[in-house]
Amino acid sequence: MISLIIRIYKEGVPLRKSLIVLATCCLLFLLVTPTLADVNFNINGKAYQPTIQPRIEEGSTMVPVYLVGRILGAEINTSDENINIIKNGQTFTLTLDSAKASLNGETVNLPLAPRRENGEVMVPLRAIMDAFKVRVDWQGQTKTVVINYQEQRQGLNVDEMLVKSSEALAQYNTYKTKADMKQQIEVNNPKEPGKKEKIDMKMDMDMAVQNKPVLVYGKTRAQVALPEGAGDIGMEAMDSEMLLNEQGMYITMPGQGWVKMTIPGMDIKALMEQAGSQDPISSLKQLKEAGVIMSFGDDQQKNGHAYWVINATMGADSVSRLIQNVLKQVPLPQADNAEINKVLAQLFKNMKADIVYCVWINQENFLTDYMQLDSNIRINMQIPPEVTEQEETVTMDMAMKQNAFYEIYDLGVPFTVPDVSEAVDMNQILQQNN
Repeated sequence: MISLIIRIYKEGVPLRKSLIVLATCCLLFLLVTPTLADVNFNINGKAYQPTIQPRIEEGSTMVPVYLVGRILGAEINTSDENINIIKNGQTFTLTLDSAKASLNGETVNLPLAPRRENGEVMVPLRAIMDAFKVRVDWQGQTKTVVINYQEQRQGLNVDEMLVKSSEALAQYNTYKTKADMKQQIEVNNPKEPGKKEKIDMKMDMDMAVQNKPVLVYGKTRAQVALPEGAGDIGMEAMDSEMLLNEQGMYITMPGQGWVKMTIPGMDIKALMEQAGSQDPISSLKQLKEAGVIMSFGDDQQKNGHAYWVINATMGADSVSRLIQNVLKQVPLPQADNAEINKVLAQLFKNMKADIVYCVWINQENFLTDYMQLDSNIRINMQIPPEVTEQEETVTMDMAMKQNAFYEIYDLGVPFTVPDVSEAVDMNQILQQNN
């Protein structure tokens, strides 16, 4: 996606360089670096830094209300004046600019009134945690709020629930995933300072996965609404296919058909085998090992089935460790390491993000039927001339919101894949474009 934005800024990026930048930036929605904070958080033994800076006022820690939802796994409903925090049948109701709140109809006095700042609702953290009987401690030397909140479902904590769900899915060698994704991007126009360009994208994906031997086949349709003047990339819709098998990775390209991805110096097969070996729950387990906050949300009903819900919130410190782990596993071309590292350094330098996954686990069989993703990312970076192949450095200021809903289905059902025996090697295309 960043390579797409770069092309909006400057035309003329060679195909090979575009592919390398695109491959690097596929990590975008999972990677964030820490930012300095007036108040630090430690939630269930893990460091976490929200996108909106909390602060201490008159002895109370004011936080964005979404952080309360992350910690508790609670549902947050806001209107013009009222904020409802709903968890396990209890409702805590706050009113903007009022120090009076209520818990299930009983009046609660707040140390500070909730208020709206820059579009975010700020609330007093401890008062809300106390209402839900959550322990909150303060470490003054490090300015750290320490919160411990652990729930169980059927005698299982979040860790144990994820392991049990992963074991249930592992019984099936094949499954399919449908995804509906929406993304909104707002980016500055370098030719008109102060002007923002908006890009809306919708993508539908259907992916079939086989674990042993590795086989992945996916079809996507992307619809993109780009700002005026974006050139030939302002297409209304684009269909594409991807295939991963033991011979490597293949994609379809407009006007070209099937292409085998053998970028010089990049071991695509090793990369895809590593990625293809991870089922959705195993991926979430990796996130938790990196320090991602896990909590139970309220149980849900859908299509006649009951579900446990697990929320995974990505914080700055945990994602910093995740970056290091992921990059170690990505077999990138050695010749391009310096350029990629330079782009990454700029990308993560001033990035802020809030990324949350919700996993719906079927109470009958412990299988994950659905997943949701909500992501808010802000990037401010300098794009070096060697990437845009222009004489000047370009400043990118971009905000992205992404929402996605995944459905996992057809467990254990075999699937067929297209014939790619006549695919053109990517090296031939690269040579033609050099």
